[in-house]
Amino acid sequence: MTAPTLTDQHEQALAARRPPTTSDALTRLLGRAFEGTPGRLRLLGILSVLACGLFSVFAFAGATTRSGALANARADANQLVRIQTIHTNLVAADASLTNAFLVGGLEPAGERNAYQQGIATASKTLSEASGADASDAAVLADVNDVITSYSGLVESARSYNRQGLPVGAAYLRQAITLLHDKALPLLQSLGVSEQNRVDHAYAASAHAVYWPLAGLVTALAVLLYSLIWVARRTNRVINVGLAGAAVTVLVVGALLTGLMAWSQSKASRTRDGSYFATLELASARIVAFDAKSAESLTLINRGSGQSDEADFATLAANATLVLQDATDRGGAAEAAASHAFTAYTSVHKRIRAFDDGGKWDQAVALATAPIGNLDTANSTFAAFDRTSAEALNARAARANSEFSAARSPLTWFGWIALLLGLAAAVAAWRGIADRLREYR
Repeated sequence: MTAPTLTDQHEQALAARRPPTTSDALTRLLGRAFEGTPGRLRLLGILSVLACGLFSVFAFAGATTRSGALANARADANQLVRIQTIHTNLVAADASLTNAFLVGGLEPAGERNAYQQGIATASKTLSEASGADASDAAVLADVNDVITSYSGLVESARSYNRQGLPVGAAYLRQAITLLHDKALPLLQSLGVSEQNRVDHAYAASAHAVYWPLAGLVTALAVLLYSLIWVARRTNRVINVGLAGAAVTVLVVGALLTGLMAWSQSKASRTRDGSYFATLELASARIVAFDAKSAESLTLINRGSGQSDEADFATLAANATLVLQDATDRGGAAEAAASHAFTAYTSVHKRIRAFDDGGKWDQAVALATAPIGNLDTANSTFAAFDRTSAEALNARAARANSEFSAARSPLTWFGWIALLLGLAAAVAAWRGIADRLREYR
């Protein structure tokens, strides 16, 4: 072993005389604070306080995250209903327009009013939807531009139709093509986006439970270890402060976990019940109005409406299936809507029998008879429109109410969990402090 040189000895002497740095002082201070049994008690006290604080923050975060996610799901579901309302009213206006054109000349006042009401309601709901969600505003502005152009083409078609000029049908076809090629695909895409947002909100809600569970497990592990260590080292059976903190954390964590499980279960039932029934009813109404329009177009394109009739068959079949599924999910209101649509399709078969049998005038009369005449297309379809709208409104209101009920207890209980978690932290420190006094 090499003996230290004079230079080494000189450096060691200088180091011994050098004043201690802040880091050195802090290291010695911490060493004295956490040495021996009192030091271990202080360390356990700090860890217990931090664990309880972590639990309170995580419990609050979990409750508010789930509450916020369900609020987003409700808002996105309401926005989806608005989008579907716009879509429904546009195709309803289109169906009334095409039916009115079958009459020729000055269209019936009832059909004209139905068209105007559909456009007005679509425009009003479009404005509401734009204000409710700014991210949808740009797409809805494009839809509004299409509605403006569509309305202009319709007025041209009406003008020529009143004069009995065939070019009116060409303008009508152009207006319908514009609506179906430009506006409706935008609304369908926007509807899919809203459904995805609802799904993402549900996923965020489901994952929120991991926050309080992580805080609960961590806090209980630290508190139980502290209880056992203190009991063994101090020969005390139980430390009241630590035990009180552990019981508080356990009870609050169990109640919060149970509340969140109840909330998620209720939200899931809402999604599988009222929410999906709302989507199905809205979808069925859109498809049914498209079918009604296709029926009129088949007769307008006299002798060359085979593709329109094929569209009707596909649309009517889809509407029937969706209505049946909505009936299975729902009850009397959905069943009434399904029955009314079946009655309408029965009248359509008679229309086709007249037209295919060379009785076009009788087919048109059955398709355009004013509402109130029994067993006609407009009367049976009006019954479907009324019953399906009632069922849709009831389902949408119920889904909105159930979403609110699923989230309402979470926010205030999150605050309670936060406060009680902090109280547990105080209790844990007092329990440790009582034992520390014994070493003074």
